[in-house]
Amino acid sequence: MAQMINPRTALVVALISLLALAAGCGRVFGDPQEEANRAISRANEAIAEHNRHFERARSTYEEVKQRIESGEDPSGEREEIRRARESMREARDSLREARRALSGVQELEVDPAVKRYARLLSEAMEAQLAAESRELDFYELLEEDPALEENRERALEILEEVSRGYERAERSYDAARELAESNPEVLGSGRERRGG
Repeated sequence: MAQMINPRTALVVALISLLALAAGCGRVFGDPQEEANRAISRANEAIAEHNRHFERARSTYEEVKQRIESGEDPSGEREEIRRARESMREARDSLREARRALSGVQELEVDPAVKRYARLLSEAMEAQLAAESRELDFYELLEEDPALEENRERALEILEEVSRGYERAERSYDAARELAESNPEVLGSGRERRGG
């Protein structure tokens, strides 16, 4: 089974990159760029909210995933699984809001790198949302059959799909980060805040 990638790390990187983009855009461009800044600011807020909800869901997911893969019975985690499912739904709502905030950037007269950056982040969010959707399927399966007496194979298949989905999201987040780093005059102002 593929190693689970923690997409929260990718979202934090995306958030930092979005902050850099917002900081650099206002100085270089006029009104369309200011509109892009506002869209990016709204996306930043939604991504931060997503990360809070996602982290709550992720800790339960990882614990239950390890139990299933080792052949243990995760049925004692029923209430935690329900809470994780609710947290994941809230996270998804926030990520959808971030994606909506960036959608208008494509219509603005801004540097093509800004548009490409917003598109890459939107693609990453779309892949993340698809993976999170399958993760919700996993939680629902666990609620129906907590001991996975009849659904262990299906659960393992879902876990694999989730892992692949997060890997796709990670690749798009990485491409957005690389674009920001290769266009510092347009996207990279504020990169010194990136840290280690």
